[in-house]
Amino acid sequence: NLQGLQPGMAGYDPCMEYYVEAYLNTGEVQEALHARTNTNWLACPRTSVPFHYTPGPVSVVPTIRRLVERGLSIWVYSGDLDSTCSITSTRYSVKDLNLPVTTPWRAWYTPDFEVGGYVQQYEGGFTFASVRGAGHLVPSYQPERALVLLYSFLKGRLPPG
Repeated sequence: NLQGLQPGMAGYDPCMEYYVEAYLNTGEVQEALHARTNTNWLACPRTSVPFHYTPGPVSVVPTIRRLVERGLSIWVYSGDLDSTCSITSTRYSVKDLNLPVTTPWRAWYTPDFEVGGYVQQYEGGFTFASVRGAGHLVPSYQPERALVLLYSFLKGRLPPG
């Protein structure tokens, strides 16, 4: 039921993490996932929970570069409303790859002819796409647009222009 959701955020439920926690803390689910039982699993640690995090590399750019050099098709996407990993910071990281552009920045569309976002392709099979109206968890905010991107990736071609 999408009633009562914020305008422009159809399909996104800000309480989703609470449903996830309730689901993951069900004994039957923990057993099915072979997870530690009798544990209070959290969707995202809060400040009251000790948070033991060892940061990874400062940048994923070297890893992406190695994967592209090895011939893998790499797609990176960002929701244009993402406050966690902003589209601006992602674009700066993509720029740091120093890859020649093969298809310039252009709009891509959903089957309903709505702008789904923008996309640019680079030499070596690297593609960067934005998803219009999506936050950090793109499929939660814009499931249809996320599906268009996934389908395009699996087909090995850019989303419809």
